[in-house]
Amino acid sequence: MKDKKSQRQEQFLEIADRYKEVIAKVCSVYASPPMPFSDLYQEVMVNLWTGLDTFRGDSRMSTWIYRIALNTCLSCYRHAGKFSRNMVNLDTGIDIPDTDTGYSEEIRELYAMIGRLDLIDRALITLWLDEKSYEEISAIMGIGKSNVATRLFRIKQKLTKMAAQ
Repeated sequence: MKDKKSQRQEQFLEIADRYKEVIAKVCSVYASPPMPFSDLYQEVMVNLWTGLDTFRGDSRMSTWIYRIALNTCLSCYRHAGKFSRNMVNLDTGIDIPDTDTGYSEEIRELYAMIGRLDLIDRALITLWLDEKSYEEISAIMGIGKSNVATRLFRIKQKLTKMAAQ
């Protein structure tokens, strides 16, 4: 029979493997020179490990994972900005994978434009692009469903305007 520590480790490894793509996507949206992707990913994993015992099941596991990933990335981003404001250049956007990763030029351009949005807008549009419902986005972000709809409408307008330029 496995002890509690072994069970917890197995549970964490299963969750980490199951949601690695979700976590990677959130981290890639916030990766920047002062906070590279690998550091963000590691921070999210640490926070998942430390918060694993606090998951009560009030929401879906994916909602909880998204919330931890977003809050961790936002926190790291803000913390890094306090120490080196000159290093973060929002005009250049996020680190975008090289073209040999299979991303089309249009997708690369979209993520470059998303990288120029403010932190909360990045999170909202990323969740929407991941086909999360307004209810799920509301639960993850901690804002009302009508606020989600309004903000997403405005974000889409911003992105359309950026694309036209």
